[in-house]
Amino acid sequence: MSRRRLADALLKSKELDSCEGRVDEGPDREMGESYSDLFVRQRIPLSKDSHGIYSLRFSPTGIQLAAGFGNGALQIINVESGTPDSLLYCGHRTRQAVTALSYHPKSQNVLIAAGADGIISVYDIKSALNVLSITEHGNEINALDFSMDGSVFATAGRDRNIRLYDSHTNEVLPHLQAPDSLNDDDVQFSSGHTRRIFALRFHPGEHHVFLTGGWDNSIKIWDKRILKEAQREIHGPHICGPGIDIKDNTIVTASWKAHNALQLWDFGSCRLLQDVPFPVSQLQGEFLYAVQFCSHDVLIAGGSGSCSACAINVNTAQVLGQVCLPNKAVHTIDVSSDGRTVAIAGIGGNLHLAKFC
Repeated sequence: MSRRRLADALLKSKELDSCEGRVDEGPDREMGESYSDLFVRQRIPLSKDSHGIYSLRFSPTGIQLAAGFGNGALQIINVESGTPDSLLYCGHRTRQAVTALSYHPKSQNVLIAAGADGIISVYDIKSALNVLSITEHGNEINALDFSMDGSVFATAGRDRNIRLYDSHTNEVLPHLQAPDSLNDDDVQFSSGHTRRIFALRFHPGEHHVFLTGGWDNSIKIWDKRILKEAQREIHGPHICGPGIDIKDNTIVTASWKAHNALQLWDFGSCRLLQDVPFPVSQLQGEFLYAVQFCSHDVLIAGGSGSCSACAINVNTAQVLGQVCLPNKAVHTIDVSSDGRTVAIAGIGGNLHLAKFC
């Protein structure tokens, strides 16, 4: 029955794609020069704030925002009014944090949540039902993303395996097994990660390509059709959260380190393009967890150094706005599909919605 409900939801998503569910990328997202100041529109108090917010995701249309909490709770927020909408799961003391969220890219009615307890939950938003649950036994899932064509979603985390799931059947496909770094002397750069994975991001234009990063100071670029080895690697970024994004042929990474934490890389050559200054005092250090592009020239990043998120024009290094949390680390950031609305939250909750003018 649950699989039938999910199939119905995916069928409805095709209808949404032809009407209000279609994602409007719009010209503004490509025009960094049209971005000026970032203003906090509102702070949204939520009943589960005491458990901390560990993941955020806008729906494809930007009408809804999903927030995942430290006790497994999952809340939908109405972005226009800034008010809580449906509570998909109220949380429980035995559950762990919802560490990653992803809407089906063609629908705002299908949402997948993954947690530190290894549980993947598929929700039908309209009926507010958890239509399917999958458990990755022994794993802590830190990262989750859909391919842009919606055909698959992928997960990664503590066990360093990268799993791909067919989004129609929700069955796991042949996936990448992590190398045994303790017993295998032949671990190459093209092998899987040797330490925990914290970020996974599909390429917005090449549906077969995705990137991963984690504690082993590397970003690996994969083609899901050739999972036996990474196609390319970037060495250096120390990723501890959703600290990877890609726009056109530029990759941005946010590292948990004191200096030069925010960097741009060329997708094709994996060459470092530039360090992007992040405004902190020398005593604080940068220590970034999360980053996303708002346009080709503007990004937003945040972490635990300054307990804030900053929107920065990468061409001019101008700070367009800053969202500060009250002495709590920024753990998660998401940007709406048009690049204009930003959601920021952290360990203490403190969900903020901000908008570029």
